[in-house]
Amino acid sequence: MSIVGLVVLPDQTPLQHLQSICRLAAALAPNDAKQKDLLSVELSYEMYDADNHLYEAADALTRHLPAHRDRDLFWVTDERGHRHLILDGNWWDYIPNPTFDPIAKAGCLEEMFSGKRSSMQVMADGMRNVEPLQLRPEYLQRDRRIERMDAQMVRAALMYPTLASGIEEYARENPSLIVDILWGFNRWLQEEWGFAHEQRIFATPMLSLVDPDWAVKMLEWSINHGCRAVYMRPAAVPTAMGYRSPADPIFDPFWARCAEAEILVCIHLGESGYYRQSGDYTGRYRRHAFSLSPFEHVYLHGRAITDFLSAMVLQGAFTRNPRLRLLSVENGSDWFPFFVESCRLYYQRYPADFPEDPMEAIRRNLWISPYWEDPLPELAATLSTSKILAGSDFPHAEGLAEPTDFVKSLTGFNEDDQRMIMHDNLKSLLGV
Repeated sequence: MSIVGLVVLPDQTPLQHLQSICRLAAALAPNDAKQKDLLSVELSYEMYDADNHLYEAADALTRHLPAHRDRDLFWVTDERGHRHLILDGNWWDYIPNPTFDPIAKAGCLEEMFSGKRSSMQVMADGMRNVEPLQLRPEYLQRDRRIERMDAQMVRAALMYPTLASGIEEYARENPSLIVDILWGFNRWLQEEWGFAHEQRIFATPMLSLVDPDWAVKMLEWSINHGCRAVYMRPAAVPTAMGYRSPADPIFDPFWARCAEAEILVCIHLGESGYYRQSGDYTGRYRRHAFSLSPFEHVYLHGRAITDFLSAMVLQGAFTRNPRLRLLSVENGSDWFPFFVESCRLYYQRYPADFPEDPMEAIRRNLWISPYWEDPLPELAATLSTSKILAGSDFPHAEGLAEPTDFVKSLTGFNEDDQRMIMHDNLKSLLGV
């Protein structure tokens, strides 16, 4: 799960103590954030980044919320002056610091993911890993983000929300509320960021299939406002009729319209609710992303995206919609060889039970933006270089402080293949 807007010290409970620590850190080290940003990798071309993020302003979820929903989603202030959200009658603890102020420094966990330092060592630096949000207007404003992209040699980027990625799971028992919140959020997103700002920032409206008819209407509205890509989470769909597979034929009108309009469907890591499954083994049924046990790390790793793709491939959604373009983002890729091998094994045993050769569907419909620390040559050998997109996860803590540093992970590729991954593949998908 994404670690955003916060740093957790090893001897503290995130929800109780995190924000006071971050506020102290912001007061102690504001000047450090003003240091000049320098590129550590110099490319001869600009990058197309498949994984950038914005941080939502305080009114992102409420500006266009229908009046009758003002008791279903609202802000409260606790006795310490910290602001929190109440969603569907519950304290929404998806992100302990929903105001994102102060914010974790971009890429501050890179040394942990590269294996250079342990998680305990990195987390112990918590007070030095945050900065006041006011120092980073590019996280909130599109024109300032363009300036930042110029400095980073990023020509264009898919821009995903952060806080909003938890809405569908936390309101799963109230599908009509999900519809109302996402409708309002997407209007805010279009107003503040646009869906194709200067043909460089491609903000992704959040789509849910909880109401199939609404999903098509929301998609049509997004297309009419210049949308090139949409954001969906990897999970079964909590409809009013109960949970449904995303590959259920009732959703085919949505998938068909995405294919017809050449909309890139980005299946981005989000809260998918799998803690409710691991809870049968652990007894912990509530989300607790910052204190996962080794069992939970292994059990949950790659599960949501593998299950989602298994449905789309093996239940025939890709076969029925052969022009659909689906991009897996921030789900990693080390699960992919096992997924492919499982498909091959069972197709060899029971070919008549499959809608088509699963590898044909995968190679035709799927693209992947992997983690920079993944075994990328293995991914290329299994999928193809033309289907891999570089994504930095900027400016999240676990991403890259400089997006072009992704090329450091491509030492096993020749220069032409590096350019495909860093530039050509996403440029082609966006049609720019």
